[in-house]
Amino acid sequence: MKRLALLLLALCPSLYAAEKPNILVIVADDLGYADIGVHGGKVVPTPNIDALAASGVRCTNGYVTAPYCSPSRAGFLTGKAQTRFGHEFNPHVGDEAKLGLPLDQRTIANVLHDEGYATALIGKWHQGFDAAHHPQSRGFDEFFGFLVGGHNYLLHKDAEPEFGSAHSHDMIYRGRELQHLDGYATDLFTDEALGFMGRNAAKPWFLYLAYNAVHTPLEIADRVKDRIPADVTDENRRGYLSLLLALDDDIGRITAELKAKHPNTLVFFFSDNGGSGRKPFFAYNTGVNTPLRGDKGQTLEGGIRVPFFVSWPGKLPAGKTYDHPVSTLDILPTACAITAAKQPAGVEGVNLLPHLKGEVSTPPHDMLAWRFGPQKAIREGNWKLVDVRDMEAKTQSGWKLYDLSTDIGEEHDLSAAKPEIVAKLSKAWAEWNAKNIAPQWHGAINEDPTAPAKPAAKAGKAKKK
Repeated sequence: MKRLALLLLALCPSLYAAEKPNILVIVADDLGYADIGVHGGKVVPTPNIDALAASGVRCTNGYVTAPYCSPSRAGFLTGKAQTRFGHEFNPHVGDEAKLGLPLDQRTIANVLHDEGYATALIGKWHQGFDAAHHPQSRGFDEFFGFLVGGHNYLLHKDAEPEFGSAHSHDMIYRGRELQHLDGYATDLFTDEALGFMGRNAAKPWFLYLAYNAVHTPLEIADRVKDRIPADVTDENRRGYLSLLLALDDDIGRITAELKAKHPNTLVFFFSDNGGSGRKPFFAYNTGVNTPLRGDKGQTLEGGIRVPFFVSWPGKLPAGKTYDHPVSTLDILPTACAITAAKQPAGVEGVNLLPHLKGEVSTPPHDMLAWRFGPQKAIREGNWKLVDVRDMEAKTQSGWKLYDLSTDIGEEHDLSAAKPEIVAKLSKAWAEWNAKNIAPQWHGAINEDPTAPAKPAAKAGKAKKK
């Protein structure tokens, strides 16, 4: 029987693909919660992002594990709070042999690769720079993108690449080789994603499509500039809206391809953190997070609650909302559940499918907690306890308590009226935090307000690998 099964797979490999679904994770970068149509955004249309949300389940309380790019992605990739293994800040400064997602952590790509999936990362990595931390050393068969925290959009093959910065310029890699490209980054990443899907139609695939849109720099492509509303005069906001328009266009290209050729695909979409609407602030992009308070870099809702959609045609209901809190921690265990893959030790997320299908009525999580330097937060039910940092004043708020069922904007502090809840949740946060470890590195001064300023990384050393 085993020989017969192997013979059938050899003669018709698409049989194998039919057994296991493709898995696509699309990540936007610094996307404002309120800037997309499905969340009430009206400045520019986002029909394709909205259609993706409508094709499946829109999680109204979807969370990332950190309010910043690299630690948030480390949480998703491992299914664990990144503070468990010291990946608390962006990896900019330090020993590059240790700087990045720790090598003892298995990624979702490792897990699915071992299950026979073709695996690819297209776009932003931001999990380390040396050879050992490269995506193709972390479970990805293919890599096309950039290694650091941000990248320009308007690429020029004759431009001189810029090394040694948190933002790279004209430094797109295919595998480990630097490319010399003309074009627009969002479009090029989409082209590459479509090519990967097509090349692997005969076997199941996992694609992590990590767009850099709508992160700075706020460069405007010619193809979208005429669609930016004329009454928007702020140049930063115009640049942001251009990135959003192009992102929506390209998500439309991806979803059209899925519908036509890859219908058995489980799709997750989320932003790595909230929009960056504070000035002055690193990567300020004018993103709007209302009705949420706060934004990128804060453990307020605006920094950690994000657009979060899950779509799987024929397997998940379409046009549904799900209101219990869910987390990007849940993506890896959900993938393990549908592929029968072995879950790595220590995974903290849960399989979301029974919850999203309505088969389980209880919430996926009793509580969710966060630590980002001096900032802290915990959510249990509708109660949110948060201690946030004012980045400009460099002051701490102390514990503040909010009832998110009536106060999504975290405007009415109930800590004085509900001391027993403050005591309960602060104790629960401390118990959760006891399992964390110290940061393995500190980010730049504007990422970790408690860290001393440190010199910039040496130019060009590891980024060329």
